[in-house]
Amino acid sequence: MTAAGRRTELIRILRGRRKDTVKNLAYALGVTERTIRRDLLTLTLDEGYHIDVLPGNGGGVVFHSHSNPHKGILSQEQIDVLTELAESASTHQSKVLREILDAYA
Repeated sequence: MTAAGRRTELIRILRGRRKDTVKNLAYALGVTERTIRRDLLTLTLDEGYHIDVLPGNGGGVVFHSHSNPHKGILSQEQIDVLTELAESASTHQSKVLREILDAYA
């Protein structure tokens, strides 16, 4: 898995769990804790996600749900086309297209 792919998977995991430990995330992705810490730093500083890493008992990695640096990147034309496609797509395809719209519109 590439670094970009790993970071995408890390965000997917954190969106689902909201909070976890560096150790669990490293295990889930098959990398070292140091790699996870570097990825979290990159996601926070370079990509704009709001992720806190809290030390100590009760700490961990906290993903803030309002964190979506990609929200609002679709143009109105892209939104219109995806909406139109969703209306005539199969149930599964329509669901995926609506998820894309929710994430990026």
